[in-house]
Amino acid sequence: MRKTLLSAFSLFYALTIYAQQDVLWEKSIGGKHSEYLYNTISTPDYGFLLLGSSLSDATGDKQLQNRGGLDFFIWKINEDGKQEWQQSFGGNGNDFLTSGDLTKDGGYILGGYTDSSKSGDKTDDNIGLTDYWILKLDAIGSIQWQKTIGGLGYDELVTIIQTQDGGYLLGGNSDSPKSNIKTEKNIGGKDYWIVKLNSKGNIEWDRTLGGENTDELKSIIETKESYILLGQTNSINENNQFKDFDIEAIQLNKNGEVAKKLRFGENNEDLFSSVYFDTEKQEFHLSGIFNKGDKTELTIIRLDDNLNFQSEISRELNQNQTINSLILTKEKEYLLAGSKLEYSINNNIQQQISSYQTMTLSLSGENIWSKELKNSGFDYLQIALQTRDGSIMLIGNSDSKTSHNKKSEGQGQQDFWIVKLGNKETLNNQDRKYIEAYPNPTSDYVNILINQEFKQANGAIYNLTGQLLQEFDIKYRTTPLNINNYPSGVYIIKLHIDQQQQDIKIIKK
Repeated sequence: MRKTLLSAFSLFYALTIYAQQDVLWEKSIGGKHSEYLYNTISTPDYGFLLLGSSLSDATGDKQLQNRGGLDFFIWKINEDGKQEWQQSFGGNGNDFLTSGDLTKDGGYILGGYTDSSKSGDKTDDNIGLTDYWILKLDAIGSIQWQKTIGGLGYDELVTIIQTQDGGYLLGGNSDSPKSNIKTEKNIGGKDYWIVKLNSKGNIEWDRTLGGENTDELKSIIETKESYILLGQTNSINENNQFKDFDIEAIQLNKNGEVAKKLRFGENNEDLFSSVYFDTEKQEFHLSGIFNKGDKTELTIIRLDDNLNFQSEISRELNQNQTINSLILTKEKEYLLAGSKLEYSINNNIQQQISSYQTMTLSLSGENIWSKELKNSGFDYLQIALQTRDGSIMLIGNSDSKTSHNKKSEGQGQQDFWIVKLGNKETLNNQDRKYIEAYPNPTSDYVNILINQEFKQANGAIYNLTGQLLQEFDIKYRTTPLNINNYPSGVYIIKLHIDQQQQDIKIIKK
């Protein structure tokens, strides 16, 4: 591989400022105990769905009672950080929400793992020590169906996506033997366990992948022809050599059969950091932390959709820095985000302080801008997103009191902390669509988006001859419409929103 190694200095310092990134707003969300954010979904209406778990009862910002230990906790906010709705789901044990995805019908698929028995919101009994727990929600967060999937051991879901065929692909880590739903035996200490569901939540197939040691799945991405699994492993490699952890990529065909395997690493511990898939070019941008003995490097590897190497750049990284999120921005720049750990002495007591940090690089690795958000406590960034309006969301967990960059007061021991960065001048001049339909063209569902506040709205669907096909009320900013049974062609949706009328043309494939 050809590697471009840039000058070795701290990742977040000595950077050329390219564009001022203002804190547009920041918000703490939580109850009186602790909330743990794991993931976030950017929604087409310019908002976000925050995904995590909560120990809190109905206190602070949390409106719903706790069911057991940790419960699934989701929070829908608009682009200004204002709550639209929230939901909490759980049983009598601990329920860890780790992943989610938008679905074609305007709703959401959520996935995590649980040790709860049949209780509270959980309609199935537990199978093993921990099981995958899947919830299908509609556009306003109500449960449509749920499923518990597991073997006899520990099964911990890491990621869930909706697939192109309308079903779902689940991925996580398992030490369960062949048992119950799990059709293949355990290979090593911890294996990848991949489960394919159809659109109704019924299992189509499952695969267990791994070696004799530890294999940790981190992400799944669907390309046009295959599924790509990304993670890290310290199992023996293809040359029968034992090593510390390497980064691993596995390509599966759509039936779950292995088509290709790759490992990235040298003689020391090399760990997966993040991945971004460019759907337009069908390319992967994979970041990893590579231990070089006397130094640590962050490396970004570019691969095509068949896992063929394209290019690579590296930067030296301080040992007290983490990178949890990598995205390719609309400006075709790398945005890297993570945390920096420091120590302070307060009344002769050593205290850990962690801060959000982010920077952008050109595709050749040149510095563009950076920002650090330092407060008084432990702030750990989980994910960064670029929004539809071009701004940057930094989302994670915080136990900091009001200080420095954090003006919002915390509710409990640890809260979700969300920060929106952007250029105020650019955002103020942006042209935004306030009414739209997505996806368009579509083959089954189309969603009506109203990206503004409204009091009353309704609509109707007509064919090109003027025949009325369907009428509907609009109560929320996202309204799904099922047109699966309509013939292919062009249709007109007539909308009445308060005192205004607007027509939208949609194409049924």
